Amino acid sequence: MKLTDMFSYSLNALRYGKVRSWLTVLGIVVGISTIVILIGLVQGLSDDITAELEGFGSNTIVITPISASGIGAAASAFMPTKGKLYMKDYERIKRLGSVEYITPVIQGRTYAKYKKDELSVSVIGTDPEVFKQTTGILELEEGRFLTDADRKSVVVGSNIAKEQFDEEVRVASVIYISDERYTVVGVLKKTGSAFTNLDDVLFIPFEEAEDMFSDIMAEDEITAIRLTVKEGEDPEEVAEEIDDILMAAHRVTEDEKDFSVISAAFINEQLESITSILSLFMGAIAGISLIVGGVGISNTMFTSVIERTREIGMLKSVGATEEEIQRLFLIESSLIGFFGGLVGLVFAFLIIILIDLSGYVPAVFIPWVAAGALIFSAVVGIIAGVLPARQAAKLDPIEALRYE
Repeated sequence: MKLTDMFSYSLNALRYGKVRSWLTVLGIVVGISTIVILIGLVQGLSDDITAELEGFGSNTIVITPISASGIGAAASAFMPTKGKLYMKDYERIKRLGSVEYITPVIQGRTYAKYKKDELSVSVIGTDPEVFKQTTGILELEEGRFLTDADRKSVVVGSNIAKEQFDEEVRVASVIYISDERYTVVGVLKKTGSAFTNLDDVLFIPFEEAEDMFSDIMAEDEITAIRLTVKEGEDPEEVAEEIDDILMAAHRVTEDEKDFSVISAAFINEQLESITSILSLFMGAIAGISLIVGGVGISNTMFTSVIERTREIGMLKSVGATEEEIQRLFLIESSLIGFFGGLVGLVFAFLIIILIDLSGYVPAVFIPWVAAGALIFSAVVGIIAGVLPARQAAKLDPIEALRYE
C-alpha cells in the first residue's frame, strides 16, 4: 500500500469517527495552545523588562541601604528597609576614578497640597546638575529640570501632574510640600518604568530635602547613591569595587551586608533566574495537558481498533502486512496530534493578539516555539498510537473477520 493511500485511508477513518476524533483533537489543542500562550507571556514579560533595563542605563549603578537577595530590591530602588547610608559613603565612592557622575539622594514621603487637593507623595532630594545624568529615562514634558541656583522649586512626575490631583499641574503652578511653598519649574514625561518609578515623585534640591526629613533621618544620612561609570569602564567591575569599599567601611561580611549595589547586569541576572523558573513551571503545566491529550489519543485509537476489527481482518485477507496495518494506525494517530497542534497554534495566536491588544500584560507569538509545538504534537500522536497500532497489526485475520 502506498504512503499516499495510507494517508487517504487514515483521513477517511477520522471523518468516519469525526465527533470522537475532534474531541480527541481538543485535548491536544488545549495542550499546544497552553504551551505557546504561556511561553509567549513569559517572553513578553522578559522583553518588556529588558526594554525597561535600557531605561535604567547599562552604565548606571544605584547603592541602597538594603541587602538585596532578590529582584524586589531593584523595584524599590530608593526605599531603605535595612541599614543606613551616609554622606561619608558617598564621599568614599566619589573618589573612584572610574566614576563619571555621582549624586547622593534623599527620599521620603510627605504631604503635598495643590489648590484644594492634598495627597501623600514621594519626594526626592538630589543634586540637580548630576541626578539627570544618572537617570537616562528623565525627559521633560514642559519646563526645565532643577538647577543649582533653584530655591523652593520642584519638578513634578507625570502621574502627579496629570492624574493624582483634580486639576492638572503646569509649569509656574504653586504646590505646598510639607507646608512649604514650591514653584513648579518642570513636568516630566511619563516613564512607565518599574525599576526607577519617577512618575509619582516630586524632585526638590538636596539641601531642602535634608531639612524636610531631618526629623526622621540621622545627621548626614542619605537614602541612596546614584552614579554612572566612565565610558570604557566595566560597570560590573566598578560595582564589585564599590561593594568591597562599603563592606570594609561598614565592617560587614558578604552575609551581613546592610546595603546593595544594584546594576543593570545584577537586575538582569535576577530576572533571568525568575523567568527561567517561570518558563519551566509553565512548561510543566502545559506538558501535563499534552500528556492528558496523548492519553486521549491512545484511548481513541484503542477504541478504533476494536470498532474496526472486521475491517482490519479484511485488509489482511487482501494482502495487507502487519507493518502496513501498524503504519495506518500510526498515521491516523499522528494526524490527530498534528491537526490538534495546528488548531492549537491558531487559537494561541488569536489569544496572544487579544492579550497584547489589551495592554495589561505583554505577550508575543514566537515562531520557533510554534514550529516546535506543532512537531511535538505530531510526535505525541505517534507515541500515543504505538500500542493501539501494534494491537491492530497482531490481530489474527480469521478471528478478526468473525468478530461482530
